[in-house]
Amino acid sequence: MIKEKEMEIEQVKMETLEKSQAWFESLFEKSEDKNDIKHSRQTVAWVKKIKPEADEALLVAAALHDVERAIHGDWKAGSDDPEALRKHQDLSVQEAEKFLLSHGADEEFIARVKHLIASHETGGDEDQNVLCDSDCLSFFEDKALRRVKRWKDQGKTKEEMHKNMDYYFSRIITPEAKELARSFYDEAKEEIESEK
Repeated sequence: MIKEKEMEIEQVKMETLEKSQAWFESLFEKSEDKNDIKHSRQTVAWVKKIKPEADEALLVAAALHDVERAIHGDWKAGSDDPEALRKHQDLSVQEAEKFLLSHGADEEFIARVKHLIASHETGGDEDQNVLCDSDCLSFFEDKALRRVKRWKDQGKTKEEMHKNMDYYFSRIITPEAKELARSFYDEAKEEIESEK
């Protein structure tokens, strides 16, 4: 009987992750930039790689950490301004909470997801650091080269591009995650120096 109840709870949790991912993706399907769908999926995958025993709340937070961009647009556009980052985190917390409440998630689960998303840009406790590192790894894996090419098209100087890329790399908290990101980072830095 206890085993059946535990299995039932796990099934509800898996459904919460699946519903969260589906909702996130449906929001971004309507937007001009669908790259955030891939970013969300990759962030979840990096959480699973960095912390295989991650609980459902951490996985849901990884799926929804940037959800406000689908609703409010990418108004912060890669900004490193602390106030913009705080606003981005706060708006994502609010949108995630609305979604989870509407799907019957319990208060403890919602509080944990909110706590994790609230510091996904800066880290904090162990699981916030896992989420921050996974977000950064997803950025480097998928977006860094595109970002450099866009900066070149915008006429940014090599100095500006190196400074921005170094900022993104500096956000990675753990040495293990920095090592995982190193090849992506090096590739982006090489692209900055290329004449293409």
